[in-house]
Amino acid sequence: MERKSVAIVLVLAITITPLFVLGWQAQAEKNLRVYAPPWIHKKFPLAEVTKDFEENHPNINVNLEKAGKWSAPKYITEWKGGSTSFDVFVGGSGSMLGPVISGNWLEPLGDMLHGTMAKDEFVGGFLAAGHYKKPNGDGTYYPALPFMGEVAIVGVNTEIMKKSGLWEDGKPKPIPSFSNTEAFMNYFEKIKKNAPVGAHIQIWDREFMQYNYAGPILAMTGAFQEENGKGFDITSEAAHKWLGMLQEMNEKGVGEWVTTDAAGYSKWKTGASGSFYAAQGHIMELVSVTEDESDIAYLGWPGSKENGSIIWTHSVWVPKVSSKVQLAKQYIREAIFSAKFQQWSFNNYGKLPVMEAYYGDGITWFQDQMDTILSIANASKPIPLYADIDKYLDIMKKYLVDSAFGRMEVDKALNKIKSETEDLDFNNLRAE
Repeated sequence: MERKSVAIVLVLAITITPLFVLGWQAQAEKNLRVYAPPWIHKKFPLAEVTKDFEENHPNINVNLEKAGKWSAPKYITEWKGGSTSFDVFVGGSGSMLGPVISGNWLEPLGDMLHGTMAKDEFVGGFLAAGHYKKPNGDGTYYPALPFMGEVAIVGVNTEIMKKSGLWEDGKPKPIPSFSNTEAFMNYFEKIKKNAPVGAHIQIWDREFMQYNYAGPILAMTGAFQEENGKGFDITSEAAHKWLGMLQEMNEKGVGEWVTTDAAGYSKWKTGASGSFYAAQGHIMELVSVTEDESDIAYLGWPGSKENGSIIWTHSVWVPKVSSKVQLAKQYIREAIFSAKFQQWSFNNYGKLPVMEAYYGDGITWFQDQMDTILSIANASKPIPLYADIDKYLDIMKKYLVDSAFGRMEVDKALNKIKSETEDLDFNNLRAE
């Protein structure tokens, strides 16, 4: 009798144990860990879309946390050990992600680009920022998907433009062609007479100097790199012309150059500046002061609607070591690429949606400006992610800024850049 009882117990144990293990594994599959830096939690409705996702999938639990580490490479150590603190990370620009992309640490997400997320549904310039060469050199892929965008664009103060006689048919008059230097300068001279804080503001720190230099050259010529791909264009007639025009604007006092982003935003938000070349989201910050969106209008540099401007993005990505890849992709599609997530951020902070469909219904402000913004963004390009991008930008900042402020002759500055960057690695991690 005792042997029969023992046998029954053993049979039950053998039968129940696999069921218990399977049940535990199934439960584990229902948990998803999502990280995002604090600013994403503030400027996007991450908690709301996560709650919606959980309500639509009652068997899934999402652990949403504020990331203590913003830099993706800081997680490589744990990935090398086969573990990860999270399954989805919401945030990260190209330069932040470069080392983990080149190290092949991210899950390819190109298989998500279908249906409502098909390639032709994206704003062209933004999706390009997620397209990279495969680390093994065999083709290209999408290791991260941009979910928000910014485009470098000229914002104008409408009241000052009207006072300056540069307002016509309900919109600002276009900036004259770069080829007509006199008309170009006269345009900003008119603004200067009515703009106590400055006719045109630009931020010349390490980040924005890229956009200030490359954006107008792109608008002029349709390209902003050297023909051999080794750095920004520093040899063409357009390059010399634009840097010379920057010097002249500064010398004549129509260009108000600052060296920190805080100084640039501060001058713009006084309401006494005529124009500002920056991200569209930062230009919209004037409305937080005036509380009237009609106080702002947008312009592109001459040629930017055809040739584009410079864009930058933040992306969502999945560590390759995650055991929840498919669940992560489902969350990304339904939550991060939802209309609520993308449009709420624009309506509250001016961050651009990456999907063209979200530029219509649901947008609650600047609807009359969306065609201009979208047409420029669609033709735009991201900054190349060179292997030695950090070293390159250090050298560019040293000489471009000095030249823009008139402290160094244009030819000397460009020659210095050429000589000091010749030995850098200009392999571009992004796919062309």
